[in-house]
Amino acid sequence: MTDIIRTHTPSGPRAKSRKPARALRLRDFPGVAAISIFALVFLYIPIAVTTVYAFNDGSSALVWKGFSVRWFGEVAQNANLMNSVWVSLQIAVVATVVSTVFSILFALSVERLRARGSAIATAILSAPLVIPEIVLAVATLGFIRMIGLQPGMLALILAHTSFCIPFALMPIRARLKGLGPTYFEAATDLGASNWQVFRRITLPLLTPGIISGAILAFVISLDDFIISNFLSAAGATPLPVFLFSLIRRGASPAVNVVATLLLILAIVVTTITFLQSQRRSKQND
Repeated sequence: MTDIIRTHTPSGPRAKSRKPARALRLRDFPGVAAISIFALVFLYIPIAVTTVYAFNDGSSALVWKGFSVRWFGEVAQNANLMNSVWVSLQIAVVATVVSTVFSILFALSVERLRARGSAIATAILSAPLVIPEIVLAVATLGFIRMIGLQPGMLALILAHTSFCIPFALMPIRARLKGLGPTYFEAATDLGASNWQVFRRITLPLLTPGIISGAILAFVISLDDFIISNFLSAAGATPLPVFLFSLIRRGASPAVNVVATLLLILAIVVTTITFLQSQRRSKQND
């Protein structure tokens, strides 16, 4: 038996000559670097141009007439534009809060279902991710008229909340799956009640996923155009719909200003979230 083991055990110069697998490098895939650079340029150059032309002194969005910040003042004094911003923020905040709460409850409850029931429930709730948004818009408009509602603020909040739930659910469920049942079983064995487990174990551990899901839901709601266009009404016009109406009447630097402000808002929110996650990870270490 010893001879057999010695026969099949690599030894000598042949065993020493084996090297670990070489890490893959970008140059091993010809053309990928050029495609990646083209994609980045195509994605970020228009954003940079839009930001620069927000400081244009002319009346055209794409004709440079000199540096000026007057269009920022024009945007601040445009009552209709500021009202659309306020409408979008209200819808986004309410939809984010409600969809995040529903996502937390669903993620916790679906874990106790059987595998088949869990898959069916998740598939039903995640359907808006794969259904074309134009179909959702037409169906939602028909449904709210069927139940006696009219396009407006309430219809927009209900619609945004419903299609934001899958986006808020994805990070929360992924975080919950990654935790496993060990923490919760240990807390239960130590005598903690369901409420104590949720408040002291589940909720703190799910916080990164909850924050990610809430930010994703907020951005999706703030950015939505198709459903908002179907359900908007006088006095309840979200920002994307209002900007589309401005562009149809002629591109103005005001559109560039709003896009720049939204970009700054996204950068600030992302930076704050990243710093908080870094601080939390250092505290856990």
